[in-house]
Amino acid sequence: MKANKSQSARHIRRRITASVAAILMLLTPTAAVHTTENSIAPAVISESRTVAPYSTVPVYIDGERSATDAYIIENGVTYLPLRTIAEQLLEKPNVYWDSKNGCATVKTDTLTMTAAPGDCYIIANGRYLALSALYPAHNTLVDGVTYVPLRTAVRAMGGKIHWNAHKRAVEITRGSGTITHGSQYYREDDVYWLSRIIYAESGAEPLRGQLAVGTVVMNRVVSRQFPNTIYGVIFDRKWGVQFTPIANGAIYKTPSEESIIAAKMILDGCRISDRALYFLNPRQASSFWIVENRQALFSIGCHDFYA
Repeated sequence: MKANKSQSARHIRRRITASVAAILMLLTPTAAVHTTENSIAPAVISESRTVAPYSTVPVYIDGERSATDAYIIENGVTYLPLRTIAEQLLEKPNVYWDSKNGCATVKTDTLTMTAAPGDCYIIANGRYLALSALYPAHNTLVDGVTYVPLRTAVRAMGGKIHWNAHKRAVEITRGSGTITHGSQYYREDDVYWLSRIIYAESGAEPLRGQLAVGTVVMNRVVSRQFPNTIYGVIFDRKWGVQFTPIANGAIYKTPSEESIIAAKMILDGCRISDRALYFLNPRQASSFWIVENRQALFSIGCHDFYA
């Protein structure tokens, strides 16, 4: 019996590792910027993306060792079954598979949380939380079990998470069991304009490309070189029109659902880069001032991004 359990565990670990590694290899970016191991909200690309050897790490919740170890798959991204996290952090959660929408669901009196295999985010109380400080990461379905990155799940459940380098263990502190609802967290004006500039500039791009455009806008908001609001950045005319959709009116097109999701992920801290301030499509650009004066960082789809 013990041998059978051991073989089953090894089989699951191999399946998890193979599934996630395959996704990561397909989506590995061409360039990147830096992150910190303990950051929870921002999701950014790493300049040197190397897949770490598979291992497990112990998990402590409020100082007590959890019965289930976390699977560390890649560069600080640790995964656990969503049910395991929910049952250890929440009081009497209802955890089930929503076959109609194809996602794992967690419900309590104050939290509704869903995780669809293949998505790079968790939806918690209407908020779109990127799965990792090292984007991309994805919810993964293995033998009917939904695995999610531990940091994001803990954040969605109102807890705090810390990597103890000395113990080489994950330490979790239980919190409120919920997260502020999106209707209160997101400013309607910010979602409105950010989703429109994302859609107008990159609506035909994959989600990662749309997140990169949103990242540029938010990086400008915090830069002293630009206005300090999303609307101000989009309609900035200090050195002429900054974005083509402002000149041709495309900014007023109704955004796609994916562009709205990208905007909400950005507003919840997702970043593709902490340095990107400019981008252009070299096949359509009429001015190459950016190319001649700014540092090239990476390319996604039709766009090249610069610091």
